[in-house]
This record gives sequence, C-alpha cells and structure tokens, in this order.
Amino acid sequence: MNFTMNIPGLKGVIPTRFEDVGGVIRIYIEVERKAHRCPRCQNRTSRVHDYRIQKIHHLKWFERQTQIYYKRRRYACSCGKRFSEKNPIVQRYQRTSIEWNQAIMIRAVKGKTFKETGENYGVSATKIVRRFDQVARSEIRTVEHLPSVIAIDEYKGDTREGKYQLIIADTVTRKPIDILPNRYKKTIKHYLQKHGSRYRWSSWI
Repeated sequence: MNFTMNIPGLKGVIPTRFEDVGGVIRIYIEVERKAHRCPRCQNRTSRVHDYRIQKIHHLKWFERQTQIYYKRRRYACSCGKRFSEKNPIVQRYQRTSIEWNQAIMIRAVKGKTFKETGENYGVSATKIVRRFDQVARSEIRTVEHLPSVIAIDEYKGDTREGKYQLIIADTVTRKPIDILPNRYKKTIKHYLQKHGSRYRWSSWI
C-alpha cells in the first residue's frame, strides 16, 4: 500500500504500514533504494546484502506514543565491505529518531520538571537529565571570571557525587556558566573562591 500523507519527522521515507498495538502507534517504513558509496573503497554499489528491522522511539502522534519500525538495508560492496544505507530519520547507534532528539533537547531545558517531560515523551526522568546535561555542557565555556550577579539553581541529576547538581547561570544573558556535581556548601564555596569571587555564601547556603 502506498501512503502519500506527510508525517512529522518522517520526510524522505516511505511508510508501508500502520498499526495500533495497545494504544501505541507503530509505523513501518523504509527508504528508497539507491546506489551508495562504500565507506571503505569509495566505489558505488546498489547491491543489497540483507535487511534488518530497527525499532525507533518517535514523537507522539495524535497524543499517542509512536514507534517506528525501520526496514534498514545493508549494502554489499565488491571490496567485501557491508554497510547500512543512509537515512534521514535516525543517527547511527541511536534508538530514538532525529526529530525526537531535537525535541527532547528543547524540552529538557524548557520543561517544567524532568519527570513530567519524561512522562510526556515516554522515557525516564534520568534520560531527560542526561539530555539536559548535554545541552548545558554544550553551552558552557571555560570560566575565568564570574559576572557580578549569578543565579544558582539545583536539579535532580543523581550523579556519583550526589542526587542533586547545581547549575550556575548569568542572570543577564540567562546562559549557563557551569555545572557543579553536587549542592554541598564546601563545593560551592571552593568554586567561588577558585574564581576569585567575593560572594557572601554564609547567609544563604
């Protein structure tokens, strides 16, 4: 059956079947067969070695959890190399779609709580925390001097050094400056002293 409707996040793929299993929407897809360049010898080949079904977590569709079942081709080159086809929906070694990852990166920061965000996207709060850390650390640069006014907020990260971590941000730009592994007084005190700050911590920590 040929589906012509456009599904958010699935541009460039061919949906072949839809199922509703226990309230979860399953979308079966594949991509167009075409010649690929071998990553080893750079020659082009269109010879298919085999197919593998890859299960991918995707964004909700009509407020229902959605799973993608991707019929992924592996090509075979004359040099002996076997490799997977290129596709627009999932990156290598990932179990979540590119669209899902992009949405999570935004909601991990702007969501009300990690638990609520996880429930909305069908994953654990711990996974949302890991995505939050990725976003925060990508924004962080080497700190030499702290601004005159900073904001400190805690979030439940559950690291080896403590269940809560602290994020330090610039109150003017609202951008993260650094992340501390725990919320202990000695950790904050050491951090502020290290950066030559004259903040008074005794009255508020």
